[in-house]
Amino acid sequence: MTDLPKQVLAQAVLTPKQEEAWESTVSMMAWTAPGFRHIWYKMLAENHNVGGSKYVAMMSPDVDIAATDGKNIIINPEKYFEFNLHERVFIAGHEIIHNVYGDVELLYRCRQAGQVPMNDGTSLPFDEATMQKAMDLRINALLKKSKIGRAPKVGHFDDSMDGSESVLDVYQKTYKKKPESEQGDGEGQGQGNPGGFDNLMQPGQSMGQTPSQAAAQRNPQQWAVALAAAQTIEQAKAQGKMAAALKRMFKDLLEPEVYWLDHIQTIINRVGSSGGWDWKQPDEWFIGRDIYQPRKTGKGAGWIVIWGDTSGSRGDNEIASNMAELAGIMEDVNPARLTVLWCDANVDYVDEITDISDLAHIQARGVSGGGGTSQHPVFDWIANQMDKPDMYIGFTDGYVDFPKEPAFPVIWASSTDKPYPYGQVVRVNKRTQQP
Repeated sequence: MTDLPKQVLAQAVLTPKQEEAWESTVSMMAWTAPGFRHIWYKMLAENHNVGGSKYVAMMSPDVDIAATDGKNIIINPEKYFEFNLHERVFIAGHEIIHNVYGDVELLYRCRQAGQVPMNDGTSLPFDEATMQKAMDLRINALLKKSKIGRAPKVGHFDDSMDGSESVLDVYQKTYKKKPESEQGDGEGQGQGNPGGFDNLMQPGQSMGQTPSQAAAQRNPQQWAVALAAAQTIEQAKAQGKMAAALKRMFKDLLEPEVYWLDHIQTIINRVGSSGGWDWKQPDEWFIGRDIYQPRKTGKGAGWIVIWGDTSGSRGDNEIASNMAELAGIMEDVNPARLTVLWCDANVDYVDEITDISDLAHIQARGVSGGGGTSQHPVFDWIANQMDKPDMYIGFTDGYVDFPKEPAFPVIWASSTDKPYPYGQVVRVNKRTQQP
């Protein structure tokens, strides 16, 4: 898809009557949702719109009623001020939450990929109208439950929702409700947001930026600081009675559950570097394809030992699949030695991985099958080696006989919520839901 800068939007000047209505809207927002107003000023107007507009939002006839591009909130005064005060607050709050969730950037990524990743690891073809509707349904439910403004008669609403839903789950539900003849094929047909009162534009369109440039500029750390401040402001205003929907939103955004692979990579990166690159020596794998890729040099993570629990409580295919997903991380950290142990009550097989790509096709191997599981044979095998590992990753369900804590870092890649006596625990297959 093309990634050209969009034409900067034309700006409108408000009439005296519209000026008065706008001041009332901003004042009501400060009274009913001061945390949202803080985000609006801090993360949007202050960062992107200084000098571009005398208002907190950009006023432009180039949008229908309201819109956002991840940089500014854009309002068409001719249509927006036809709504009453409480409806205008609702619409403004709606645009703010689109920015809080990063919906513009998510929509852009899905549009570029032609598909939408689901929380269960699958994907669906991308359909623009369906995704914009899904984002609206989730936000409108949150606003209604939090009693921020009043919902207008136009827009997407589902009273069975409470705003805590993942936008990806809402997309899946909405997409599958459509007749097959109307479902997208990844090309994004059904552009815009029919039936809604707003539209998500290309990232950075109000500033004439290319979408990829604007999307890459979103700073999670800055947003986290602004959200924490907004949460404090909302708590003070609510005097301990903040709406449950808002509490969940702040919690999900400020305390996200990290996808297990990301968690493991973060831990490994703290233990050792990933080596370096030799730009004078090309990678033979790529040079045959007329691509000059520097050769990876050095060994970053030392010796990594992986244990696959073959007791029967976890399926062999499940364990092999989890290890295959680790292949990309192992390729990045480039360990000097990579060993896979298969064990339940005894160490049945030892696989020394010389080509990391083999990890993507590895098969679980065990002979005992079923019965109790013990870590003692695994740690005894390690103790009999000349070196100790720099990292140990155990794939298990936690129903294990644990020896005392070893003198090397341990990660338990656990398929259950069982507690562990030591080490860092990563709950495998608990994928972070898109907020």
